[in-house]
Amino acid sequence: MSAPTSTREQRRDLRRHGRRRRRGGQGRAPMPVQRAARRAVTATSDGGRRVWGAASGGDRPMVVALLLVVVLGATMLAGPTQRYLDSSSRVDDLQVKASALEAENDKLRQRRDDLTDEEYVELLAREQQGLVRPGEVAYSLVPPEVDRPRISTPRDPGESESATWYVRAWDSVRGWLA
Repeated sequence: MSAPTSTREQRRDLRRHGRRRRRGGQGRAPMPVQRAARRAVTATSDGGRRVWGAASGGDRPMVVALLLVVVLGATMLAGPTQRYLDSSSRVDDLQVKASALEAENDKLRQRRDDLTDEEYVELLAREQQGLVRPGEVAYSLVPPEVDRPRISTPRDPGESESATWYVRAWDSVRGWLA
């Protein structure tokens, strides 16, 4: 059965089938909404094929598929790429740290070798501990005091040292006002 096209044909069709036309009511939408729903149903049954045919024709599907593959690939590779870059910078940091530790180990090996030498140990004992061999006389030299240049003038210990803080404050305020 084909769908009626004009209003007169719709009315005739309704009378012929013995149905009454509803304009809303319980469980039904108003007529404009019903018409829009009918148009949507007929458009999807017929128009859907037209839209799909236009979208699937030509090079458009290949371009869309290629874009989807590129976006998917970029999304999937973003995490591993970031981890690779982070790990390579971490490797560089660890190499710098390892070279510093190697230099420190070399210094400690040299110190260990020096501490196994008896002459070096004796020299350290004489310099740091002031130890002497039996029969030797120990001398210690005290460096003379050096006069350091003064940055400010020395304070005069006088009345201001013995006065309390509020007396000194009052005297300074009086000096400003005088």
